Amino acid sequence: MLAKQLIVNGVLALTLCGGNRQALAQTIDTLDKHWPAYINLDQYMQPFLTADTIYNELLMPIKDGHAAPNGGLLFPVKSVLSVRDTYLGTEYEQGKDWIWEGQRIVLTDSSRIPYFSSHELVYGEAREGISQPGSAPGTYVLFSEGELLRSKQLAVTYIPDRRSGKPAKHLSATRRLPLTAGKLAKHQKLHVVFLGNSIETGANSSGFQHVPPFMPNWGELFVWQLRRYFDAPVSYKNLSVGGKTASWGLTQMDLVMSEHPDLVVIGFGMNDGTFGVAAEEFAKQIQTMIEAVRNQRSTCEFIVVTPMLANPKAIHNNLQEAYRPALRGLECNGVAIADMTYWHKWLLTHKSYQDMTGNNINHPNDYLSRWYAHVLAALLIENSP
Repeated sequence: MLAKQLIVNGVLALTLCGGNRQALAQTIDTLDKHWPAYINLDQYMQPFLTADTIYNELLMPIKDGHAAPNGGLLFPVKSVLSVRDTYLGTEYEQGKDWIWEGQRIVLTDSSRIPYFSSHELVYGEAREGISQPGSAPGTYVLFSEGELLRSKQLAVTYIPDRRSGKPAKHLSATRRLPLTAGKLAKHQKLHVVFLGNSIETGANSSGFQHVPPFMPNWGELFVWQLRRYFDAPVSYKNLSVGGKTASWGLTQMDLVMSEHPDLVVIGFGMNDGTFGVAAEEFAKQIQTMIEAVRNQRSTCEFIVVTPMLANPKAIHNNLQEAYRPALRGLECNGVAIADMTYWHKWLLTHKSYQDMTGNNINHPNDYLSRWYAHVLAALLIENSP
């Protein structure tokens, strides 16, 4: 992993750049590799908002002050079925390692479960190899592109209690992709091209990291769901590269066009936001990409993904949220918006950032990657919850 220095509002920061295997997206079809020994993708692609059982929701036990280490679940709980490490190799015992209190998993005094203390997440001095500058002057945030975060997250399977009576949120389908929807409905070939930065390459999904449970990245999950639901021959190519911005994406249009895409998924914004690219300029760059492809391939349609949020305690957190309204303004016939900014912000009202990140800075873990796949798939699956 390489690092690149930049200045954000006059402050030195660091952003991730493509290096070694982190740089390029997986470009071969790996959807039948490794994961079947660990997970069931039918279960993983059941929308969280309506599923009868929540499989392997991830959380990070954190100790703050005198309270026992604990972590939050998204929904009220009817019963907890299992608590395991994120590699799904160790199952922890209720009563011995953890107890369930409301929507929280609480570690016992005798627990074998590893955890972080809050002072290990934000601290006052740089730590070589495991820190990035914090948003508050003089602070640093824990950072790792390896297994440090994953090794202390838990996978919880539980039955949610849906009896609260509160109006249920739902994922939205779109009428903006008629040609794509038509091809899928007729079981015709569909070729999808992904273009974005490291989040779009799949970093830090377990499949990308080559560790159990080897979950495919969110783009692959999206393709898998389309194949399964529509029984259609959906192919894909991921042209994303870690560390890139929309301005780089503009230089890749010939490469995109060489793929003869039917659907292009564009996902920039995390690095652009860190660099402080103005929302209007950023949206214009995305619009220019769309126009460049449409000028040569008028039947191509697009999904534009609004960015997830950076860790609010890290200096990388800057303009990402401001891109949401600008990108939503691009929606039109042939262009749909996958609003991950909205969903990530909502999730953060129920769960900690550390529950959903792979590097504690700006990458999703398997859980948040599943949300990406759910949000995109719902655009094309009629009546998806």
